[in-house]
Amino acid sequence: MQLKGQQSGALLLDVLLVLALLMILSTHAIPQAARFYRQAVVEYEAEQLLATLRYCQNTSRITADSAWGYGAKEPIKRYIYLQLFTNGNQLLAGEWDIIANHQYLPGVKVAKVYQEQGKNHYDDSIRLYFGADGRPGITGMMTLCIYYQGYPAEGKKIMISEGGRIRMERGTGAGK
Repeated sequence: MQLKGQQSGALLLDVLLVLALLMILSTHAIPQAARFYRQAVVEYEAEQLLATLRYCQNTSRITADSAWGYGAKEPIKRYIYLQLFTNGNQLLAGEWDIIANHQYLPGVKVAKVYQEQGKNHYDDSIRLYFGADGRPGITGMMTLCIYYQGYPAEGKKIMISEGGRIRMERGTGAGK
């Protein structure tokens, strides 16, 4: 009987050691898994936004002049607009007819980044269009930050130049 009691005590000790080991491993695994998820959803939404921007630019190049010829004399009716919100975006044409609507994955935010007095500021409501020559209706460089809420330093940047070049910055955080 005494031998059986010692074995059950050793089993309890083994179970407690395994549980302690799992707790130690989970303290490292859970934050890593959360970081992996944040990076994956931000990368996905950044690629989606980059494709949408290029689609908007190319469609405006193709349709702006022909729309002008078919009676779209007002600039608002000639171009396709991209309206960016903090939780999604819309492609609009003509008199604000919605062509496409995209909601970002939960936790993902998009904002225009600009610096004022040495600090980053974020504007989350942006309207952007491209002319018939592919140039955006902006002056200077526009930087869009795609980030997971609360982690702007881990985000991605999409830069749009005044000349119409659209590129994504990789390898550095958006908050740096």
